[in-house]
Parts: sequence; structure tokens; C-alpha cells
Amino acid sequence: MNIVQGIRVALQSLIANKLRSGLTMLGITIGVAAVIALVAAGAGAQAQVAEQFESLGSNLLVITPGVMSFRGLSQGAASVQSLTNEDVEAIARLASSVSGIAPEYSTDARVVYSNRNTQTSVLGVTPEYLPVANWQVERGRFIDDLDLTNQDKVVVLGSSVVEDLFEGSVVDPLGKMIKINRQNYQIVGLMASKGSGGFQNQDDQVFIPFPAAQIKFGGAGITSLRAINVQVKSADLMDRATAELTAILRARHGLLSSQTDDFTIRDQTQIVEMVEQSAETFTVLLGSIAAISLVVGGIGVMNIMLVSVTERTREIGIRKAVGAQRRDILAQFLAEAVVLALLGGFIGVLIGYGGAQVVTPLLGGSRALVTPQSVVMALGVSISVGLFFGLYPANRAASLNPIEALRYE
Repeated sequence: MNIVQGIRVALQSLIANKLRSGLTMLGITIGVAAVIALVAAGAGAQAQVAEQFESLGSNLLVITPGVMSFRGLSQGAASVQSLTNEDVEAIARLASSVSGIAPEYSTDARVVYSNRNTQTSVLGVTPEYLPVANWQVERGRFIDDLDLTNQDKVVVLGSSVVEDLFEGSVVDPLGKMIKINRQNYQIVGLMASKGSGGFQNQDDQVFIPFPAAQIKFGGAGITSLRAINVQVKSADLMDRATAELTAILRARHGLLSSQTDDFTIRDQTQIVEMVEQSAETFTVLLGSIAAISLVVGGIGVMNIMLVSVTERTREIGIRKAVGAQRRDILAQFLAEAVVLALLGGFIGVLIGYGGAQVVTPLLGGSRALVTPQSVVMALGVSISVGLFFGLYPANRAASLNPIEALRYE
């Protein structure tokens, strides 16, 4: 019996018992649909997180102040030597692997326009922040050098802040005055939406000139920074740049060899890799849980095939009597099990694709990603389930004694 003939006979047998075949396929269908839906939700979340982190800037290193320790003992938060404007100047002068530097001073403040207000993050930045942090201006302009020199009270709004203050209004935000901690600032630009990145909504912030932020929110004579964003010339220079920045800042801060760094350098690439690994583990966990239902479906296939062998014992005896070989009987019943599982798998893929669109929002994601690999994997597992759980019934059918089988009533 060739493959085509075996599949044709298998389909005829399954069609003859439509209800039983349908109920048997249901277990495989549910298992495959669950695998496809949950893996798609996990893969979509993984891709979304990677895109969000990459949107923060390419080849980006972020330097933040940290708690200093001496001989393994923490010196407490009061011992932190804050990053300063002089640190920025030293990095610009000495770090050969750096292509851009964007210091920032950040704080939370209440922003008010007319009778609307919102609590948001206020970032004091320089013009270099725009390319270093991979931002785009949708309308108007960004902070420029003249704003820094004059310490102008101008502000650029993130898209979420625009919605909070101007949604439903016919007023054009550009040129309007808003209050930040009861001080007037003129809106000169609106940022393009960037979405959530890391642990915050990047659109829920406003940007003002860097010197003005230090003076207005830090106080006169304050030169400390909340962070220094450093763009490295190329991805293969990230380790070298980290070493250079560490050496420069340790020398600037006068740290002894026995003292740990009083700053932290975060590599955006490493963060992306860590998050992707976590998301991948989560996806595998979801897929493994869903795969259990495939095993249950496979047991159903074995059960029905055993029933089919019992019901068709006389048929098997007749086939053997007219010359059918053991391998022909084995191939026939294996083909039935595989076709049953494969049909259930195809239907499961279709249902799983639709289910992924429903499951993803429930898991906190914004999109599902059904990859060809997951579809091939699900169908491959379906075939494997059919072969594995169909082998015993098929072998039992092939091993029947033709004389005993002919006597069977």
C-alpha cells in the first residue's frame, strides 16, 4: 500500500465515523490552538519589549549616580558623589569612543494649562538629547543652544502630556503658555509618540532647557545631574566605551582601588538581552503548559484507535486472508492516526491564530506574533502525537492472527 492509497483509505474510514473522528480531533485541536495562541502572545510581548528598548537610542550607555561602598561596606546614600557638569566635560574631552553626550536633570512636577493639569516628569536637556535618545519632533522645534544660553522658559511636550492638557480642545498647543510648578513656560514643540519603554511611558514627560532645570528645580549653584546619556560610535565599541567612562569617572571622583564605583553604567543592549531572555522563558513556559493538552489529545487518539481495531477485527482478518502484509495493516492504522492528528492540528492553527488576538490583551500585550516556526512546530508535534499514540493500536492490529480475526464476531 503506497502513501496516497493509505491516506485515501484513512480518510474514508474517518468519514465513515464523522462524530467519533470529530470528537477525537477536538483534543488535538484544543492543544494546538492553545500552543499557537500562548506562544504568539509571548512572542509578541518579546518583540514589543525589544522594540521599546531599542527606541530609547542606539549604542546607548546611561550613567546614573550610585551608592559608594568602602571595603565591602555601604557608605549610605549621603556618600554619593553626584554626577556633575564637569563630569560631562571630562567625558567629552577624554572619551574617544563616544559620539554624543546628553546630560539630563529630571524631576516630577505638576503641569497646568487653563483648568487642566497633570503630574509628569520634567527633563532638563540639551539639544544633543534629541539624536542621542532617538527622539523625533512632530511639530515645532526642540531645545536649542540659544535656549541654554538665555535659560529661556520654553518647553517641549510629550504626546501623552498634550492629550492630558489639550485633548478635545481646538486650541493649538504651540505658542501657548503653561505653568510648571507655578512658573510660566512657552510651548515651542511637540514630540512624536514613542510609547512605553522600560518601566515608564516615554510620552508622559516634558523637556525644558538643561540650565533652567538645574536652577529652577535644584537651586542656585547646583551642578548635579540625574543621568548622563552617552552614545557610542559603534556597537563593537560598547565594552571599550564602558571601560573609558569608568576610568574617567573614577579618576574624576577620586576613588581608591578598594572603593567600588559611585556611579552605574547601564548598557541598553544588555538590558534588551535580559528582557528578551525573560520573555523567551515566559513564552516557553506558556507553550509547555499548553502542550500538556496535546498529550491528553494524543491519549484520546490512542483510545479511539484501539476501539477502531476492535471493531474492525474481522475486516483485518479478511485483508490478511487476501494477501495483505503486516506492514500494510500497520501503515493503514498509522495513516489514520496521523491524518486524524494532522487535521486537528490544521484546525487548531486557525483557531489559535484567532485566539491569540483575544489572549494577548488579557496578558497585557498589544499585539500577537504568530511565527511560521510556531506553526511548523505545532503541526510537527501533531504528526508526532499521531505517530506515537497510533503506533500501539496499529501494531496491535497488524499482529492479529488472521484465523482468529475471521472468527471474531
